[in-house]
This record gives sequence, C-alpha cells and structure tokens, in this order.
Amino acid sequence: MMRRLAAAFLAMSMFATAAGAAPIATHDRPAPPDMKMLAPLPAPSRALVIKALAARRAKNLAAFRAYRKAGVYPHNFVRSGPLNVWRDEEGHLCAAATMLHADGQDAIVEQVATSNNNLRLLDVTSGPAMDWLLTSGFTLEEIDRIQMPGWRPSMREQEPAGWRIAEDKRLRRGYIATEAWLAKHRTAGLAMAADRLLENRGLARALVDQYLTAS
Repeated sequence: MMRRLAAAFLAMSMFATAAGAAPIATHDRPAPPDMKMLAPLPAPSRALVIKALAARRAKNLAAFRAYRKAGVYPHNFVRSGPLNVWRDEEGHLCAAATMLHADGQDAIVEQVATSNNNLRLLDVTSGPAMDWLLTSGFTLEEIDRIQMPGWRPSMREQEPAGWRIAEDKRLRRGYIATEAWLAKHRTAGLAMAADRLLENRGLARALVDQYLTAS
C-alpha cells in the first residue's frame, strides 16, 4: 500500500513540475513572422524625396504654365478688392485648382469649391488638400504665390467697362513673374519641401515608392 501511495505521489509531482515549467518555455519561442511586418518602414533618404518632389514640381509647373498661356482665369464677382476665387460663377478655376485638376484631384477641387470657394491654400493644415500640397513639389509659400487673389474694382454704381480684360492682363503679368521666381528658387524650394514632407514619414515613403516604381 505504501509503495502505491509513493508511486502516485511521485507521478503527481512530476506532472505538476512539467505543467509549471510550460509557461517559462513559451518565452523562448520566436515571435510569429507576421508580427515583424508591423514594424514601420524606414523613412526614405532626403535625396530620394527631393528626386520625387522634383518630378512632381515639373508636372505641376507644366500645368501652371499651360494655364497661364491659355489666359482663362476666374474673376472676383463677389466683392470689391482682392479675394481668392477657387472657381468663379462661370466655372473658371484658379491656378492652384487647375494644377489639382490636371493632377487628377477633382474630388479635392470640388470639395473646396462647394465648401469654401474663397479658400487660401496657405491656411490649410490637414486633410487630402494638405497631403497634396506637401507632395506637390512646391512649398506652401510657393503655392500661395501661384494662387493669386482676384481683384474687383469698386461697384458702387455699375460694372466698370472692360474690368475683366484688365484683370486678366494683371493676372497674366503676375503669373509670368511667379513662374520666373519659381525657376530662380527651384533648388531652395525643393529642399524646403523635402524637409517638410519628411516630417510625415508615411507620406514621404508613399511618394518615393510611387515614383521609383514608375521609373
């Protein structure tokens, strides 16, 4: 009888030891492979970001140049003085909206036109419009130069004859000056745009991957 009790006690002791040791062994197991995929991707190099932004700048600058040459600009029908007009009542887009349209961003163009048609892009701080600005190849200040406000003379009595023709000439002169300024400050503009974009590592990574794949 004593031998049976001793054998049973020994078996229970061995089972308890094995059960208690199991959790310790699990700490030595390697992490599941899919957990490694959750690690954030490294930020792209500054040189690659500048290269991608340079391609974006060239594309958007070409759209701006075509817009300037076409000479179809929006007019400020709202009030006297200067005012940013995203899309006027005749359907004419401003220079910045035209670049977005040429870049396939019609959803942003329409959202701004219907929610805040007098938006100044320099005031944007988040959302899809901000993502586009950061990846446009321009700095926010450069975009602000491109997005010239429309001017309307005093309308106390009646619409001055030919004011829209005069306004188109004023805008065209301003666009020509802006294009020359952008060419002169291209290197500095790209460097600043890259530094700002790199603050959003995911957006910078997506832009570089897109343009490396395309090339």
